[in-house]
Amino acid sequence: MINQISKQRQTNRKRKGKGIGSGLGKTAGRGHKGQKSRSGVAVRNFEGGQMPIYRKTPKRGFNSLKKINSKSLTLSLVSFNKFKENSLIDNDFLIQEGFLKKKDHKKLIKLIDSIQFKKKLQFKNFKVTPGAKKRIEELGGSAS
Repeated sequence: MINQISKQRQTNRKRKGKGIGSGLGKTAGRGHKGQKSRSGVAVRNFEGGQMPIYRKTPKRGFNSLKKINSKSLTLSLVSFNKFKENSLIDNDFLIQEGFLKKKDHKKLIKLIDSIQFKKKLQFKNFKVTPGAKKRIEELGGSAS
């Protein structure tokens, strides 16, 4: 009695090619004739002997191996953190404060303007948008 309860109902696997009544007899779900009905055939990007389109189309353009990795950082994020006035902010400082991960150390960071920014800070080694540069200099800070 216990064995019957603990047994779970299992569906039988499909047995291909085992007669008409199985639903998968004769051609075993492969259709009729052709390359795909045969065994041991991998037909990827094959166009029947015709020149495949991926070989026919020309290679175009240029992919630079030297890509500039950059991240953007709004000034409001910097100002909301409790930075002291006139403090120097660079990549190392942002990693220390938790704004960046260590792997982002060499990435170029771009400062973006924000209305909520109201601190005099010194930024070093940043790419700065014109609006952000104007706001930083209005408050007495500097960006290079």
